[in-house]
Amino acid sequence: MSPTQPLPPKKEVALALLERSSVYVHLDPRQQAAVVPPWFKKQPQLVLQVGLNMPVPIPDLRLDDEAIRCTLSFNHMPFFCVVPWSSIFAMVGEDGRGMVWPDDVPAEVARQAQERSKPMPAPPERKAAEAVAKPKRSKAVLVVSGGDPYRDLIAPHIEPPSDLFVRLRSFLRQTFVWFRRGKRQACGTG
Repeated sequence: MSPTQPLPPKKEVALALLERSSVYVHLDPRQQAAVVPPWFKKQPQLVLQVGLNMPVPIPDLRLDDEAIRCTLSFNHMPFFCVVPWSSIFAMVGEDGRGMVWPDDVPAEVARQAQERSKPMPAPPERKAAEAVAKPKRSKAVLVVSGGDPYRDLIAPHIEPPSDLFVRLRSFLRQTFVWFRRGKRQACGTG
């Protein structure tokens, strides 16, 4: 999306994602209007999974103009949640598609995403072995993993993007993979 084009409303994104699968809703539970179990109210991020065809059904799932409202299971105990749109900063479907609203991301989460996106330095012995094994490349070459394989041929002078949106998208994808590995119960779903 271009910077001049406004982001779509959160409710519309949620409805579109719910048509395909369940949705991982990333929110700041510290907001006063957010109604979640009290033990989550002090953390900067909470991820809730909602959907129309969940293993544990959510018959009262409602999306209105103010919030997402539903009863979710926390440690096998029902809890009626109210998640105001203002507390939501990202939504991701099971297929990995989603949306981030950068202006709504809590500062702590943004900082954490930045720290995770920094490359880890290689151990000294590995650096020496790589220097001998690989010919030196120009710093101008862009290497994109998992992206368009022709991008480095088309624009070798462009540095990899380092803006907040790209780091957050990467962070949220990692979080999504983490949830797919069965860690849902620890973060309030299942």
